[in-house]
Amino acid sequence: MKSPLLLLLSFLAFSAAAQPAPGPMIPREGAFVFGPATALAADEALLPLAHYAAEYLGRPVRQQMTGTGAVVLTLEPGEPSEAYRLEIAPDYIRIGATSPGGAFNGLQALFRLLPPEVYAQQGIPDGTALACGIAADRPKYSYRGMMLDVARTWVEVPMLKRFINLLSYHNINKLHLHLADDDGWRIQIKSHPELAEVGGFRGGDSPVAPVYGKWSEKYGGYYTQDEMRSLIEYAALRNIEIIPEIDLPGHSRCIGSVRPEIRCNYPPDTVTTAGTDYRSAWCVAREENYVLLEEILGEICELFPSPYIHIGGDEVEVAQWKKCPDCRAMMKRLGTVNPHRLQDYFMERLAAMLAARGKRPAVWNEAAASGTFTRASRVHGWASVGACHAATAKGYRTVIMPSECFYFDMRQTLREEGHSWASIFDARRTYEFDPAARGFSDRQLRHVEGFEGAFWTEIYT
Repeated sequence: MKSPLLLLLSFLAFSAAAQPAPGPMIPREGAFVFGPATALAADEALLPLAHYAAEYLGRPVRQQMTGTGAVVLTLEPGEPSEAYRLEIAPDYIRIGATSPGGAFNGLQALFRLLPPEVYAQQGIPDGTALACGIAADRPKYSYRGMMLDVARTWVEVPMLKRFINLLSYHNINKLHLHLADDDGWRIQIKSHPELAEVGGFRGGDSPVAPVYGKWSEKYGGYYTQDEMRSLIEYAALRNIEIIPEIDLPGHSRCIGSVRPEIRCNYPPDTVTTAGTDYRSAWCVAREENYVLLEEILGEICELFPSPYIHIGGDEVEVAQWKKCPDCRAMMKRLGTVNPHRLQDYFMERLAAMLAARGKRPAVWNEAAASGTFTRASRVHGWASVGACHAATAKGYRTVIMPSECFYFDMRQTLREEGHSWASIFDARRTYEFDPAARGFSDRQLRHVEGFEGAFWTEIYT
């Protein structure tokens, strides 16, 4: 990865160190001073978090510690939430919460009160003092996410772990991983290993066409299921849920290159494309496709603990279905001349597959545009603020992420290279986004689950 993603990581690292103190902090007399005897202790369920904090504070975990100088994590009775209570007293620091997620947020609140070197995991020097006080806080929204596109440009495990760390410092609790798109397939499917082993690479002798400036080099990668399980566990400790996305039925040129039979039943135009079949949609009428999708989604559901599996639904080139005699025949059976009805049919089939496995679908806003898609879904409103208005008005759980305010691959100034199709903006527009000020009614606000930034990587090889 070159500078754009590294710049995003640098931005996150800098702003993490500059985070404001938790508030409101009710002051108390005295100060807690870190000394040679300072150590961590925790209730059994929070012991992994105590060891996590020890790496940052440079202090040991001593479960039997009862003297002064303890930093204690306690799990308290009550409805599990991400709320926390941070108490700083002269002889102890206590973080209380009803869930590990709340305790993690309390730790981040503590870190923000300490010198920024804490994020370098260099330990807290003896003599570091914190003014006494009590702070309690809880998130306003349950969904605070970031989408990272690893399909177009491969992101290796160490870089992804670094990304997870930085997100966690900001109390971001969802990582939406875009694992499959036109230009790459990044997750191992054991029943169909060719998807990742072939589709995870492009250029050279790969059937996946090279793009974005690398024309002769074969390059790429994919996550094995064991690697992904490790990443899921790594993120979960940091209160981050990884939500996988397999973008369907469009944005599927990669899998179509590996498994050409998924495409529609008509000859492609390869004369103007130097012999490459650029068709990007699954054939909706081919029943064998649903057998393949059952096998793929079955493994995805088993691998990822998230209750939601993102199945895409954006920017489908429905003109491909209009050229396909089998899809035209299906439209006739459905009593429609509108190819978008085929997308509804396709997404309903996928939603049923997920429901049979105890999962719910997440989709881009186009998939819910007709209003017929299941309300068990969650809609990610990327296209515009209007798309978010429409989804919430229809009663869909909605993640607000209009590209003009939340796509961090956009340029921040006219002088920069990169995208500007959505807007040129900086993070202030993201921070200042207020749904109420954007005209969302009280009823619509009840359907807003939260917000998500996005970083697409098609030009960042």
